[in-house]
Amino acid sequence: MKNYLIAGMLALGSLAFKAKAQLPDKVCVGYWENWGTIRLSEVNDAYNVICIAFLEADIDGSIDNNQVEHLEFTPTNSTGGAFVIRNDISTLQSKGKKVLISVGGANGSFKLDNITDKNTFIDELKLFIKQYKVDGVDIDIERSTYICNTGWHSMTNPVSHLQYLVDGLKELNTWYKSEYGRKMIITMAPEIKYTVGALSPWGNVCDGAFLPVIEKLGNDLDLLMVQLYNSGSIYGIGGNPGPAYSGGSADFIVTAVEALIEGFTSKNSSLSGTYSGLPEEKIAVAVPACSAAAFSGSYSTSTIEKAVKYLQGKGSKPGSRTLSKSYPNLRGIMTWSINKDAQSCGNAISTLAPKLFDLGGSGSNSISSIKTKDLNVYPNPTNGTLVIESDELINKQLFVANIEGKIVKSIRIKSNKETIDLSDLSTGIYYLKSENYTASVVIK
Repeated sequence: MKNYLIAGMLALGSLAFKAKAQLPDKVCVGYWENWGTIRLSEVNDAYNVICIAFLEADIDGSIDNNQVEHLEFTPTNSTGGAFVIRNDISTLQSKGKKVLISVGGANGSFKLDNITDKNTFIDELKLFIKQYKVDGVDIDIERSTYICNTGWHSMTNPVSHLQYLVDGLKELNTWYKSEYGRKMIITMAPEIKYTVGALSPWGNVCDGAFLPVIEKLGNDLDLLMVQLYNSGSIYGIGGNPGPAYSGGSADFIVTAVEALIEGFTSKNSSLSGTYSGLPEEKIAVAVPACSAAAFSGSYSTSTIEKAVKYLQGKGSKPGSRTLSKSYPNLRGIMTWSINKDAQSCGNAISTLAPKLFDLGGSGSNSISSIKTKDLNVYPNPTNGTLVIESDELINKQLFVANIEGKIVKSIRIKSNKETIDLSDLSTGIYYLKSENYTASVVIK
């Protein structure tokens, strides 16, 4: 006899179930500080992608001599410690959220100087992933020491230490697919000078230096979240040079996002070639939660809202920058940080994000979602017959999918109290979905 246990909520696609461990349709990404006082389980529900900050290579406090073999994750007791964090990650994932490990940060970045370093990078990430069961990796390599090139390189021929990073991520992704049967999520949050900075003809070897990594990763990169803060002015595409826009303005956001999507030819003499741009679905608008979260270039929520709505084609031009087209499929928003947002910024971003993006979508490659309602299914446990109660699901379709995302049963709900039979299903985990109502069922 089989027992069926209702095991919490997991959102699924509206018409089809896709491969697990990809990003939601729309994202609200936040960085969680492992040295802070907020537990992962306490993260605001608006965040459906959580980057754990950080896996760091700094062990002696001297941040310009970091080595990849020193990568370590050292959460404070106030965040619960390693055991609690692992449990919290599992809990977040059971709610359809994605959890990534962010590598580097302002103090913990590093450089891959040779194949040995590349292999060490891969091994350290494998170890962390196996221990914490995260859904992917976020790259947040900062500081010129670890990014900038001392000579010439091109978009398609990066300097060697950046090529090792590309190779390491691709090899890690191949391993992850083999180990877990799905693609590893890869995101990046480079500083703006290392990307859009290549539009400046007055720059140095650092301007645009990270663009070849983005270019070479290609389809392996799932989300780009360029930090639109802590920067001086940037140039826009068009002109030689194009017009400049100051940090903290709506034009700064609009100009940067446009360049990241449309692509451009480098104007930096140390970096040749053309950055191809990325689909708008791979771009998240990355802003600080408020002034407490950035040295400079912070925005009011009103400024962010106006800029994003203009980019989406839903609002009027907020400044002087005029777009030739809109980008309605922007993936979402990112902020540094979850902790700052909650403790110093009045939940500014977690409140704003749902206004700008439909965070209840399932994801073009995902079964993740938030803001859905529990499907009332009982008894629990059951011998195979489930009762579903809802006045809102009459004449709606109920889908049942297995752990791989394959639909194994489809039922039309005809009344506000429907009985369904799952006794023909094999032992395993199954997901129920009807519009915004979801549940997961464990068949024992």
